[in-house]
Amino acid sequence: MSNPIETPEAPEVLEPQTSPKRRFRLKWPKLPLSPRQYWWTTMVLLIVVPLLSFTMVEYLNYNDPWKDFTPAQILLNLVWYYFGELFFYFLRGRRSGAVKLGLGIAWGFGCANHYLIAFRGRTLFPADFLSLGTAANVAGNYDYTFSQRQWITLIIMIAVILAMKVLPDEPRKKFSWKVFGASAGAAAVFLSVFFGTGMVEKLGIEPSMWTTRGNGLFLNFAVCMKYMKVDKPDTYSQQTLDTLGTEYGSDDLSVTVADPDGTVRPVNVIVIMNESFSDLSVLPEVETNQDAMPFIRSLTENTIKGYAYSSVFGGTTANSEYEFLTGNTTACLPAGTVPYQMYVSDRDPTLVSQMKALGYTAIAAHPYRSSGWNRPAVYSDYGFDEVYFESDFQNRTYMRGDEKTGYVTDQCDYENLIRMYEEKEAGEPLFLFNVTMQNHSGYQMSWDNLPREVWLTGSLEGRFQTVNQYLSLIYQSDQAFEYLIDYFSQVEEPTIILLFGDHQPQVATNFYTDVLGENPDTALAQKKQMVPFLLWANYDIPEAEGVELSLNYLSALLMDTANLPMTGYQKFLSQLRETVPVVNTVGVRDAQGNWYGENETLPDDLDAAIEKYQVLLYNNIFDKSNRLEQFFSLTE
Repeated sequence: MSNPIETPEAPEVLEPQTSPKRRFRLKWPKLPLSPRQYWWTTMVLLIVVPLLSFTMVEYLNYNDPWKDFTPAQILLNLVWYYFGELFFYFLRGRRSGAVKLGLGIAWGFGCANHYLIAFRGRTLFPADFLSLGTAANVAGNYDYTFSQRQWITLIIMIAVILAMKVLPDEPRKKFSWKVFGASAGAAAVFLSVFFGTGMVEKLGIEPSMWTTRGNGLFLNFAVCMKYMKVDKPDTYSQQTLDTLGTEYGSDDLSVTVADPDGTVRPVNVIVIMNESFSDLSVLPEVETNQDAMPFIRSLTENTIKGYAYSSVFGGTTANSEYEFLTGNTTACLPAGTVPYQMYVSDRDPTLVSQMKALGYTAIAAHPYRSSGWNRPAVYSDYGFDEVYFESDFQNRTYMRGDEKTGYVTDQCDYENLIRMYEEKEAGEPLFLFNVTMQNHSGYQMSWDNLPREVWLTGSLEGRFQTVNQYLSLIYQSDQAFEYLIDYFSQVEEPTIILLFGDHQPQVATNFYTDVLGENPDTALAQKKQMVPFLLWANYDIPEAEGVELSLNYLSALLMDTANLPMTGYQKFLSQLRETVPVVNTVGVRDAQGNWYGENETLPDDLDAAIEKYQVLLYNNIFDKSNRLEQFFSLTE
């Protein structure tokens, strides 16, 4: 038997010898702690660091929490910090990791709120997370230079994290269902009490709109979430609704623009909500080298003008837009909510649907991006026939920058409005709603494409360059409006134009505190809410100056002045204005000029009038299946 053939072994292949890569890592000296000592050290950190986080966050937002807050407010703030730390512990499995994450994320939220107060003059709200697209649109136009408070807190945070490097390395803990169950149970009990009972109300804690002072960042955020649910007014009933519906009946559609009854009615109704348009001369001590709005000040013939009181300041333009188009005040809605993102649905009754029912073609025009404030969806729900955004505007010119960094000028905006008017057929009723963009914040040291025309004088001269830039922007707006009025004064078709601002600007952080003081009373605080409005026609209308009202009344005033059919709701608002001429998020004013803050007790007559308004608001916004359609809309 032959031997099997032996195959030779394959030659050994030698791998090339390579030296291992060396990574430079700073070796921190470790404290020689026993397991028991380490346990106690980390437990102390778990208790102490949330106290530090709370202090830093409130320091970032101009509060001294240990002096400004009550013990209950301090405790309810700290609960959220400790819950956060507990969550990170289950996420990372290490006590040291939970401390670092809790500290870092709390500081990040504090900085975000710090910028919101600087840019918008208000604190962080739950609804802000629904408007991240809007925030991204204008994010590049603000100055993010770190403040002294940010540097101090950043250094403290980094020092704490670096100091923890000397602790021995901690092994990841095994997940414990017992610990998790106990923690989840405690959290569930607290959340049930916080959101499901009247504990917060009994403690006198309410949402704070403009700053965190009085609540604290995380407590205020949680309270706003609790208040996002709206309860029925005490007097809400079908009987109350029927009574109001009968008392204020809507006009019918028999009256048209061309009705031959001898009454002139506008063929063209143009509404311009001018971004951040305001008259800073209403504020104490504000003097300028020249009037920032000389043309508007000069208009008297066929003109009704005065001041409207806005519910917002420095931002949240959509709420002013909402108040005008619907007649609904946001003062009766949860603080910080944006109706455009939460409460609008298809075919809601608005000025848009009213004008369409009267035969007008409804156009919305805004020379900026479509992603702001959910406008495409809202404008569709409201029923606009045509909608135009920045890319649709022709021959665009920009101020304070170029197409990427600046804003379309009012002059360019109005030229496009005139083009839209000229493209319609003669005699075709047109309702044009325009939101401008030229005057949007932020106001910086750059003056690209903006001539210096107006500046502060007197005691404020040379102190606030951002205010000077803003005043020069208003001067440009005034000139652009003169161009628009000059054009339509020569148009034969009856045309009425309404111009109003949405809010005052958030300029230099300490400008308003310098002119109004740290804690102004309600009457003085309302100075920040004043914006000019002007109603002009190229035909005879009643004339008036010094009119004061809040934005929710403006659409009713427009329809009444235009002699166009009014809804029952607008008739109610017109009568309500006689008793409560101003109602906004800061407070209310009665017919005698007395101001009442948002938390002050109202006299019986004002309280009863506001209660009726709240009943109608609830029916219109939150009980849509039972809405009085014939009251909020024109009748057939």
